[in-house]
Amino acid sequence: MTAQHATTVYWRPGCPYCSRLLGDLGRTGLPIRKVNIWEDPAAAATVRSIANGNETVPTVVISNHTGDHGMVNPRAADVLDAVRDHAPDLLDDLDPKDIAAAATGPWWAGLVVTLAVTVGWFVAATGNPTTTYHFAPALVAAAWPVGRRLRAGRALPVGTALATTAGSAALAGVTTLLLATGDALAGPTLFGIPTALTETLASIATGTVVGVGLAIAGITGRRRRP
Repeated sequence: MTAQHATTVYWRPGCPYCSRLLGDLGRTGLPIRKVNIWEDPAAAATVRSIANGNETVPTVVISNHTGDHGMVNPRAADVLDAVRDHAPDLLDDLDPKDIAAAATGPWWAGLVVTLAVTVGWFVAATGNPTTTYHFAPALVAAAWPVGRRLRAGRALPVGTALATTAGSAALAGVTTLLLATGDALAGPTLFGIPTALTETLASIATGTVVGVGLAIAGITGRRRRP
């Protein structure tokens, strides 16, 4: 960091949003200055001046020769966008692939929720094979791309959305195969669909379409303060 250009992250221990942002920025290699507001009263005052009197963290300040540019609880991609606008020299030594990756969120974002829904569906279906869990396959197929999009805080590139959705759809497909093999898809169906297996496959297809659509839907605004 030059004397004129710097990125400061104000944080505090125990803050999950701080840990997430610091981890995401760390993977990009962006040079940052970390300041614990619980150890620095002046830093806490700086945060309050940016966050409408609140000590909301993480708060990020990007400094250049014209002044400071503050952001309250931003995502890594938002920080990189602001650095590109106000202190582009800080990006000179960063790998463009790492910068691009910050805009899509880590690949595993949303996977934990997807696995939890999958396990819940599998356990419920094997325990109650004559009950059809109509929407569980769609939730499994959509959860991973939607979770990744929420982590990124912006629309995912179409290729990324398709690849992530393919992973969750494959997980739903394998689960369906296991349930069908164990005769755990023996319940009633909706809309006159002939079998529970057919309905499950249709539900996966619906969740796949919805997952891709939500993953590439609109871009959230930057949470930036002057």
